Amino acid sequence: MTNKRLPLALCLILAACTPPVIKNAAPPISSEVSKRKAPDEAILPIIKSEPIAADSGKAVENYRKLLELSPDTDTKSESMRRLADLQVQIEDSKGNDASSSQGLRDAMRLYNELLYSNPDDKNNDRVFYQLARAQQNSGDVGAAIDTLERLTKRHPDSQLAGDAHFRRAELLFNARRYAEAEPEYKTVMDLAEKTPFFESAQYKYGWSQYKQSNYDGALDVFIAILDRELPPGELYDTTDALKNISKSKNDLVRDSIRVTSYSLIALGGGKGANEYLAKKGDPRFYPLIYSALGEALLEKERYSDAADTYAAFIERHPLHERSPAFQARIIKTYADGGFNDLVIREKERYATTYDPAAAYWAGKKPTEEVLNGLRVHMLDLAKYYQARGQQDKEKNQADFLVAAKWYKRTMEVFPNDANVPELNFMLADVLLDGGKTVEAAQEYSKTAYGYGMHPKAADAGYAAVLAYEKVAKDSPADQRNAALRQTIDSGVKFSDTFPGHTELMPVLTRMAEALYELKSYDEAIKIASRVLKSPRAVAYQLRRSAWSVTADSQFALQRYPEAETAYAEELKLTAKDSASRPEVIEQLAASVYKQGEAARAAGNLREAAQQFLRVGQAAPESKIRPTAEYDGAAALIQLEDWPAAEKVLESFQLTYVGHALGPDVDKKLAVAYQKNNKPLQAAQTYRRIGARQSETVDTRREASWLAATLFDQAKAPVDAAKAYEVYVLSYPRPLARSMDARGRLADYSRERGDTPQLTRWLREIVAADDSAGTERTEKSRSLAARSSMELARFSITEAKQIRLTLPVEKSLPRKKAAMDAAIQSLSKAGSYGYSDITTAATFELGGLYQDFGKSMLDSDRPTKLSGLELEQYNLLLEEQAFPFEEKAIETHETNLKRIRQNVYDEWVAKSYTELLKMAPAKYGKHEKGEEIYETLK
Repeated sequence: MTNKRLPLALCLILAACTPPVIKNAAPPISSEVSKRKAPDEAILPIIKSEPIAADSGKAVENYRKLLELSPDTDTKSESMRRLADLQVQIEDSKGNDASSSQGLRDAMRLYNELLYSNPDDKNNDRVFYQLARAQQNSGDVGAAIDTLERLTKRHPDSQLAGDAHFRRAELLFNARRYAEAEPEYKTVMDLAEKTPFFESAQYKYGWSQYKQSNYDGALDVFIAILDRELPPGELYDTTDALKNISKSKNDLVRDSIRVTSYSLIALGGGKGANEYLAKKGDPRFYPLIYSALGEALLEKERYSDAADTYAAFIERHPLHERSPAFQARIIKTYADGGFNDLVIREKERYATTYDPAAAYWAGKKPTEEVLNGLRVHMLDLAKYYQARGQQDKEKNQADFLVAAKWYKRTMEVFPNDANVPELNFMLADVLLDGGKTVEAAQEYSKTAYGYGMHPKAADAGYAAVLAYEKVAKDSPADQRNAALRQTIDSGVKFSDTFPGHTELMPVLTRMAEALYELKSYDEAIKIASRVLKSPRAVAYQLRRSAWSVTADSQFALQRYPEAETAYAEELKLTAKDSASRPEVIEQLAASVYKQGEAARAAGNLREAAQQFLRVGQAAPESKIRPTAEYDGAAALIQLEDWPAAEKVLESFQLTYVGHALGPDVDKKLAVAYQKNNKPLQAAQTYRRIGARQSETVDTRREASWLAATLFDQAKAPVDAAKAYEVYVLSYPRPLARSMDARGRLADYSRERGDTPQLTRWLREIVAADDSAGTERTEKSRSLAARSSMELARFSITEAKQIRLTLPVEKSLPRKKAAMDAAIQSLSKAGSYGYSDITTAATFELGGLYQDFGKSMLDSDRPTKLSGLELEQYNLLLEEQAFPFEEKAIETHETNLKRIRQNVYDEWVAKSYTELLKMAPAKYGKHEKGEEIYETLK
């Protein structure tokens, strides 16, 4: 009980609050009901006693005195009733706990006494009512409940019956006797307009249903209340709905909305609401029911259930005009609960379901509210998927394409949005990250050039260039050229449109390089010149690249002087330790070299030589320099400028020891020496060539021969002899040259008096001819014949040098053997059939016979011979020598006989001279000699 006097009805309402029995329901009903203000007394009146004196205590005393006087029955009854009423009123006014109040006990005694003494009094309904009041105030609620029941049963037609039913219902409700309270409330409700307690009874009747878990019944009641009390029309927002509710009804409506939500929570939330309304039908304010239910769940932080409630509305009314708003609430609910993944899911649902092209609109124009939501959600989705993709670009690449879809759709739905250029830029970004490089490049280009000048234009233009470059890089070979052309067009457009961009020079440089790759050399030179001629400071790396493109392009266009200039500039900008410096040097050298080639092709050998030799000046470190100097020397050789060629070739040998061109340089140098009348140097060079095993056999053979002949020419007999000998030993075939070589070897041996070597080479000449086979020539036979003749003379000399000494039996065989060998040699020489050799051999043979005979005559005589013996011995020697003398004469005559064959040479003449000496009798007289001569002829 409260400490101040309150109407009984209000006290009953305040006492009726008990905790709900539903698990996870909204706040206890008691806390909600207690917020309601007491009903106006005009609606729920308290029956008061008649006015009493201002001094209540005095009045009580007066009534007691009156009763002591034993008045008549009616007076007594009235006095007792009034006394009891005053005592109740006095206790109420005290504001203290009345449960132990003597006044209330006295009042209840008086009321019971009245009822007992006058059980059939028609006014007992009033006594019952007041007794119940006193009982309630004294704390005996059960007695008050019973008393009110007696009142309604005994006086069903009393004007206080409705009040009694309501008071009893309130006491029962407050005692949690909901099943008993329910029919009492229903009885009051059935009185309808006959009772001022209808609305309160209806409200508490609904609560009684709720307390008994009869949620459908409770919903029926509270929805009926709301239908009566809410403003007309379809309602959605709780706050808006309560704005137009009178202050006196505000709490009633608010609490009815709240308990409606609690009932639906008990029935399963949004799903329960759908099932209930499907069964009962939608009231006009059904959107408000879902709104309030969701809000009630949110108060309990049941975010998922709240979201499900809003979703339930959409499920049941997908085309309702409030469906987008409910979807927005779902999104906010999940966001408030921190369910980020679900937020994204629901944003996607919103953006898809309420897209202007979606079936939801059925041709209608979207509302501004939905469009605003769409813009937010579409952009959020785009940014979400973009951010998620960036967390792991390889794994989440597909997210970028989802982001692209939302950026693109945002621009389609909001084409006039001020941020479209920026959105287009972001669309391009996600397409690029999503692997759609071509589309990204197109969107960057659109961003840069499709919206006029805006803050993102220049960066978008540059991004387009980068994207097209990536396209070109990733394109297969057969598509690369087309991709490069797109890149170049993009780069040039960027450069023309945004001349102040910080990346202008790098872009121009790369475009020049791309043009070079496309072999659009003049375009490449033109673009590169924009870098080289730029008035702004340009990084040396970019200038170097521009010069490189210019140089390579000029080179490709065969403008070699211009290429040389550009390469020289590039080289100036290339660090000495740069890995690319050698390549630049080679290209510089090549541009000079190509000028030499062009001059050579034009027949200007002098110019060609100068250009080739200039390579060493322009690029001394170049790898092509040896080749250039070689070609320069070759041009000089063609010009027969032997001194100059000789100088270049000698320098080459000193500078490039071991170079692959060294052998050819040797050959050219040998020719230069030879042509420059330097046989010794030429011979030395050819000898080196002939000894080099890397050369072909033919080359070595020819070089060896030239070495020998040039040593011969240079009057270097030692070297010449060595060279000829090397040649003979190395190249016995072909026969002709080897025979000549042997001949020269014989000559050198003869000149230095080296008989053994001379003999060696003469014999080799004879042997070589003998074994020549089909290679034998007249020249080889002739040389072999003369060599044989010379060998025969050596044999003759050797034979003549042997004296017949004692003992003759030992010296004579040696002499004879030597003579036989000489005869054999002479026979060999004569066998070749050369008349001059044959006559010489015949002459020598005659001399040999003559010498042998003479040797016998000149031989030593035994020392112990007597005069007679000596004489006989001499006669014997003469007899032995005579045949040889005769043989000598016959041999010389053989020569004379050749005159008949028209052979007459010095050897015939010499034979005739010898015959004159040997046979003067026969050949001594002139006439006789002439006769013999003629005869021999």
